[in-house]
Amino acid sequence: MRRTADVLVMAALWCLLGGWIGSLLLFSVVVAPTAFRVLPGPEAAGKLVGPVLQSLNLYGMVAGLSLALLASRLRRRVLLVVLPLAMAILCLVSQFGVTAGIERIRPLAFGAAPDPAALARFGWLHGLSVMLFGITGVSALLLAWLHARAEVEARGTP
Repeated sequence: MRRTADVLVMAALWCLLGGWIGSLLLFSVVVAPTAFRVLPGPEAAGKLVGPVLQSLNLYGMVAGLSLALLASRLRRRVLLVVLPLAMAILCLVSQFGVTAGIERIRPLAFGAAPDPAALARFGWLHGLSVMLFGITGVSALLLAWLHARAEVEARGTP
């Protein structure tokens, strides 16, 4: 029975992690570039991309916590528990710090009379958002590699 439970835990881990990696790739390779290419302007594209990014951040918070719990259940190394927690925190900061700041400043930056200071702040926050997204994506790929390595090592296969 324990073996079946471990298989279910590993399946859940891989589904959560694969879903996270897939959604990050789909967003960065398809959704965001397409929105900025086909919509009439950056403000309209931002109105589409913002809610999608919110969903990704919320998923990341839940997935990060869940992946940490699953790794702990599988008795994986501390790094495999701490890394998804750090990723969940990045998603939290991105959503409730950076994205919230972008939403507050957007009307001033892109209003009828754009405020140059607000526009500069918007650019800085957007750059920070992209950086956090990139760090999360690279960390997700690293996490997948580390879990795959842990499974190979557990089997005693080189």
